[in-house]
Amino acid sequence: MTKEASDIGELPVTIEDVARMEPQLHAWSEMAARAYGFYSGINEAIKKSADKWPAAAHHASDYRQEMALMAIIRLFATMDRGSRISFQSVYRYLQTDAAIDELSNLFAAAEPPSSIEVARGAVTASVARFFEAYRAIDFKAFGRIQSFRNGQIAHISWPEIKAAKVTYSDLETLLQSVCVLAGELKLMLTGCNDWPSDEFDDSHRQAYGFWLKAIEAEASRPTRRTLDRSPKSQ
Repeated sequence: MTKEASDIGELPVTIEDVARMEPQLHAWSEMAARAYGFYSGINEAIKKSADKWPAAAHHASDYRQEMALMAIIRLFATMDRGSRISFQSVYRYLQTDAAIDELSNLFAAAEPPSSIEVARGAVTASVARFFEAYRAIDFKAFGRIQSFRNGQIAHISWPEIKAAKVTYSDLETLLQSVCVLAGELKLMLTGCNDWPSDEFDDSHRQAYGFWLKAIEAEASRPTRRTLDRSPKSQ
C-alpha cells in the first residue's frame, strides 16, 4: 500500500498530516457546495420563469455562471494531486496499515469518549464509505480541468471551461463525492456529523427564493410602451 506512494515519488502521509488538512478540506468542500447550491438555485429560478426574460434574469444568469466557476475552483483545490492538502493525500493515508488503529484512537478520545471497540467499528465503516465515494469519482472528467493549476485556476473563464469539456453533470457528480469525502473524514477524526451537502441545500433554497422573486417582480412591472398606451396617456 505504501509502495504505491513511493513509486510515484510522493512523501508518506501521516495521521498528523491528515488531522491538519481536515479543517481546510472541509472548508473548501463547504465553499464548493455553497457556490454550486447558489448556481443550482438560480438555475431553477430562471427555468421557472422561462417565459419571462427581464434584466433581472440576465443578471441572474451571469451570477449563476460565476458560482459554477467558484465551485470548480474550490473542488479542484480539494482534489489537486499536486497539493499537499488534498483528498488524494487522505486516500493514500487511509490505505496504510496503521490508518484504522490511529483513527480509532482519535475517534475514541473525541467528545463524547467511546470505547476503542466502538470507535473501530465506526471508523472502519466510515473509511469504507470514503473509499466508495473516492473510487466512484470519474478522474478522466476531473482531468479535464487539471491543467489549470495553482493560481492559474483562479483566473479561468467560462470559455476555457467549455474548451476543457467540463460539464455541469461532471461538476455536480464531483461535488457530491467531495461532500461525502469531507463528511466522512470529519466523522472518522472527531466523531462529529458535519456534512457540506447541507450548505448546498441551504444555498439552493436561498438563491431560488431570492432570484425567483426578483425575476418575477421585474417581469410583472408595466413597460414604458404599456404605460404610453394607458388611458391616462391618451
